[in-house]
Amino acid sequence: MPTPTLVPPPDPKATLALAVANLLSLKSAAFTLEHQIGSTELLPGLVMKKATGVVDIPDRLRLTVEAEVTAPRSFVEINVIIIGHEAYMTDLFTGQWRMVPPDSLPVNFLDFGQTLASIVEAVTDPALAGVEESGSRQYQRITGLVPSEALASLVPGAAEGLEVKLELFVDREDGLLRRVLITGPVLNDDVPETVRLLSIDDVNVPVDIAPPE
Repeated sequence: MPTPTLVPPPDPKATLALAVANLLSLKSAAFTLEHQIGSTELLPGLVMKKATGVVDIPDRLRLTVEAEVTAPRSFVEINVIIIGHEAYMTDLFTGQWRMVPPDSLPVNFLDFGQTLASIVEAVTDPALAGVEESGSRQYQRITGLVPSEALASLVPGAAEGLEVKLELFVDREDGLLRRVLITGPVLNDDVPETVRLLSIDDVNVPVDIAPPE
């Protein structure tokens, strides 16, 4: 009887290097950043619970932020569109679109591929934690640590010097990063058990982002 060939487990560093290369060549993607526990303060008295959007790299973005006004407590939805050097945002109270300076936006995921690539490159002590199946796809689950400041482009106001645990889910077939589970405080006022989940879909699928009517 022939001896079965042992296949070595994937090298987590090589897997992350491939994910970085794919992120740097990203053309478009849909994404969701949600708080499973906790929230992110965007402005005094305004905290983000969830953000969903699509990005057409390098200069188009459509984003919806689900947020909470802390006093008096109420829930609001903020919509953002960026096209080139022009940015539009719905008014917090009236919901009407208005043009705003791009650098005044509380969140901006325009450099989505570069942002994620920089985060992945900052991961230390990567380790393969297993393989997960979802539908017909298989994902390598890689754990590691990053300093909180490495997440500043993803989480506005990220503190410095905090150690944050990441779980990165990379598609075994195409090497694309599909999910990032961020566990632990990223902001100074985060609760200790804070958990954020970033999901990435529709990679390199053409999108149509137009100015608001």
